[in-house]
Amino acid sequence: MAITTESAFLIFGGILIIGYFGELLAKKFSVPSALLLLLIGYLLKFTGYVEIESIVGIQDLFGSLALIVLLFDGGLTLNLREVLFKSGRVLLLAFLTTVVAIILSIALFNFLGINPIIGAIFGAIAGGIGSTTTISIASSLKLPDRIKNFLTLESSITDVFSIILTIVLTQTLLSGSIDFQIISQGIASRFSTGLIIGAVTGIISLAILSKIQKGYNYMVTFAIVLILYAVTEFLAGSGAIAVLVFGLLFGNENAIRNALKLDINAGKRPIIKQFQNEISFFIRTFFFVFLGIVVQIGNLNTLMIAVYLLVILYITRYLCVNIANYKDPVSEFNKILIAINPRGLATAVLATYPVIAVQNAMKTSPNGFLKIISEQIATLPEIAFYTIVLSIVFTTILVPFAMNGKGLKKNVK
Repeated sequence: MAITTESAFLIFGGILIIGYFGELLAKKFSVPSALLLLLIGYLLKFTGYVEIESIVGIQDLFGSLALIVLLFDGGLTLNLREVLFKSGRVLLLAFLTTVVAIILSIALFNFLGINPIIGAIFGAIAGGIGSTTTISIASSLKLPDRIKNFLTLESSITDVFSIILTIVLTQTLLSGSIDFQIISQGIASRFSTGLIIGAVTGIISLAILSKIQKGYNYMVTFAIVLILYAVTEFLAGSGAIAVLVFGLLFGNENAIRNALKLDINAGKRPIIKQFQNEISFFIRTFFFVFLGIVVQIGNLNTLMIAVYLLVILYITRYLCVNIANYKDPVSEFNKILIAINPRGLATAVLATYPVIAVQNAMKTSPNGFLKIISEQIATLPEIAFYTIVLSIVFTTILVPFAMNGKGLKKNVK
């Protein structure tokens, strides 16, 4: 049935309220709100209150918008100096986790008769722990600050790794052949264009935004981000990389201003991060509901693939945590670090990216290879749905055992 304007407003308002209370419950009970939001989306579809056909047309737009917000948010939250000079083991763990997950996923998908590059893509998508869900869980636990910071930084880094590698591997998939020279040239061209445009736009914006009336600072910044993505894509560059670089410059604004001899006092704009948190909450809330609506659930084979992948992710987590923290004081908390292994918004958003990319490629230059690939890759959102749910459930089950083993308890507030 067609949804009325009043019903749409009721759904939107209700979802935001539920999302807010879901965040509160997540902090208290260590169960991320993603599960509740996914369930709401599925129930809206299951009851027939919202029809897939009525919203499937906005999938491309909403997916791209969610990716842009995720990229900008990732850039804002990463402290480059801390990542490069003070967090060697965290960086090593983030890198190892993503790479090992990709390798094992390639082996699984190849065994199942699915294009191994699709396996590599999913390994990149789900390789790292999700920042939104991880931070939500860690904040509700009685853990030392250094462990909370460890998890926060690791999840932020793996989000960025996942985004970059998913884009690279999707471009590789679309090329239709493994010609490393052609692939590397194409990727280098898109990435370098995106990097240069993002950096130049970011530096210019830092110089002029201090002159913008403060009340409109964030809106102008976000408008620049949207235009930056569109223009970079139009110029055959990577809009995603441009937005990420732009976000990194803003997230490390004081250091950039010092390096470029710009007015350091003009860099104090906490309103940017405050509004970004609000926008991220809005996008995160609706995207999980959106995924619950559009994903097709019920394929037992897809569920089993997700189960196999979850086993792979825990094996990966166990190996990489023990390797990265070898002979380090942090290794005292390895069991907890292994138990906290959820997926979240990055996995949900990135699972739709290669699907949209293949669909767009088929519109411009359809061929038999893309048709086969589109059929195989269409299941990624469903696999991601199951993986997110299962990883959160298993994290929720395993964390109390790991915490009890350390004699720790949840925070009581």
